[in-house]
Amino acid sequence: MRSGRIITAGIIGAGLAGAAVLVRAARGVQAPAAGDVRGFLALPLDERERRPVVAILGASIVHGRAGVDFVRMLREGFPHRAFVNAGVNGRVAWELVQAMDDVIACEPSSAIILVGTNDIQATLAPDGGDAVRTAKYLPEAPSLDFYGECLTLIIDRLHAAGSRVAVCSLPPLGQDLADVANARTHEFNRVIAVICESREVTYLPVNERLSSLLDDADEADGPPFTGSWRPGFVSLVGHFVGGRSFDEIAAGRGFMLSPDGVHLNTRAARVVADLAAEFLAAG
Repeated sequence: MRSGRIITAGIIGAGLAGAAVLVRAARGVQAPAAGDVRGFLALPLDERERRPVVAILGASIVHGRAGVDFVRMLREGFPHRAFVNAGVNGRVAWELVQAMDDVIACEPSSAIILVGTNDIQATLAPDGGDAVRTAKYLPEAPSLDFYGECLTLIIDRLHAAGSRVAVCSLPPLGQDLADVANARTHEFNRVIAVICESREVTYLPVNERLSSLLDDADEADGPPFTGSWRPGFVSLVGHFVGGRSFDEIAAGRGFMLSPDGVHLNTRAARVVADLAAEFLAAG
């Protein structure tokens, strides 16, 4: 009887401990990004107008809590500019279209877009697009064409507001550059390149630079993207609960540029920041 109570208590205790881990990891990754849109718009107007504003638009890679924050790198490199982090975890391109009023209210003189990884992932599973459409109340399922329409709307809104615009190509998914996930990523990046040319905006070759690093290191056939939530979960727990850096997590899992096959470690974040810096320095 007593042993049964001990076992039951142990199970309950383990369950509570597991729940605490989940809560801590969730709080860590969902915490507001440094310099997010809401925080910037809450500043007094005279403080907002002191420096030229640069808006960085996207999803979790921009938000910078599930991997290394490249926006923070830019902020440190350009202290005379105000960087607004308009990245939201899980966002697809259509959701960014809906958020453009707040971004425009920040009056960015320059804007850098890195969005579309979640759109790609939604197209990889047979029913993935419909599931995302239902969960996010989208007008249609994510697709290559829908993504292109949304990206064009985002660029046009920024141009109408007087912003200089650059768009990043989307980073590799996983580390196997020959697999289906990266074939799909290349399709999306071709659309980005065409839209950049037609709208006369700067194309930042993030994917190309990262892929070259993998090729040069003979690491382009590494762990593939599987679509599983587990690599991201393990990375977040390791970082926010275990106190490990995203670089340590990446190395421990055989990734050269990412802790989970999606988000950025320091080496990859530096590539994005350097490309963005070149664009900003030219303007």
